[in-house]
Amino acid sequence: MMKRSICRLPLFWKIYLPTLATLIVYNEYLIHIYHSFQWAELQCETDSCIKMLLVADPQILGNTFDTKLYWPLANLDSDRHLKRTYKSVVQHAAPDVICFLGDLMDEGSVANDDQFAAYFTRFVNIFSQPTANTIMFYIPGDNDIGGEGLETIKSDLVLRFKQYFNEQDELTIDPMLRILNVNRISMTLPMNSAPSTEEPQPYTVLLSHLPILRWSDPFTYKVIDDFQPNVIFSAHEHKSRHVKTHRNQLAQGAPFEPLNTERSNRHEVVEFNLNYLKDTRELLEFIVPTCSYRMGEMKIGYGYAMFDGDKLRYTVLWTSQRFYQLAVYSMMLIPLKLVCGQIWCGVLKRYWCCCRKRNRNYLPLPLA
Repeated sequence: MMKRSICRLPLFWKIYLPTLATLIVYNEYLIHIYHSFQWAELQCETDSCIKMLLVADPQILGNTFDTKLYWPLANLDSDRHLKRTYKSVVQHAAPDVICFLGDLMDEGSVANDDQFAAYFTRFVNIFSQPTANTIMFYIPGDNDIGGEGLETIKSDLVLRFKQYFNEQDELTIDPMLRILNVNRISMTLPMNSAPSTEEPQPYTVLLSHLPILRWSDPFTYKVIDDFQPNVIFSAHEHKSRHVKTHRNQLAQGAPFEPLNTERSNRHEVVEFNLNYLKDTRELLEFIVPTCSYRMGEMKIGYGYAMFDGDKLRYTVLWTSQRFYQLAVYSMMLIPLKLVCGQIWCGVLKRYWCCCRKRNRNYLPLPLA
């Protein structure tokens, strides 16, 4: 009986429905598996090995800025894509620590307390803690506490972010890694504790939403002189970039270069010797790309770093380009609209339908 019903379908539906089903399976499932097979594998070579996943500018959408009728669908699709890609990269990397580099919400700085609480619930549902041993480290961005352009930073917004996300100034992982929260937005720094001369010093990792070496101002020099970082991870620019420069060359401007953006080197792993960089007083900073397609970027992904002994390895885990998938879905709606329009014209009465020719004979009817 089912076979007879399928055989009676018009030719259009016999072609359209399998094509649509294939696209959905590919765009929503197979494409993520395909990208995960291309990601680089970082293998530990020493016992002192820490894997770090870097999440930049997820900016989950709010309910205020976008007033179009389809905003609930846009929020749902964005949240679903973030959750799916985050789950994939976590399964691939198995990180010891996950660092969120600010701009966690798109409307955090303008949200009231009720809206912020709702956004936070959505955020933790998307970016959940993989295991009880996984360390989660959050720093704010300008969209979370203000400070973008002429927007002022309010102390109550800073306090609210700390209360919800348990923001920390410093985190020490084992004896080998020290993570510091450097806030260029509010120009505040964590306390610089005096290093011990007896124990080996851990490598210092700075996390900042705004790039540190982008500007050669007093704040940048203070950060470098006080903390002497081995590596800096930042965000905000939504693109994958990096720079390696000497402190004496900061006044001339740090030349940031694209990293792993070409098709030929998208999955390459860059490696640096942290002791060598310290001895030569060279500075290293990575700008992590956004993981949200709603930021208008075609190339989106997550940063993946491994601290293995005195070596640092870094790569980008690129995810699917959602804009192309949505464009294909939009194109699939065109033939569906045409067919539905023809069906609608057939249902309506002939004088209501604009798609059929009307009887133009307006002469009075003959009397019986």
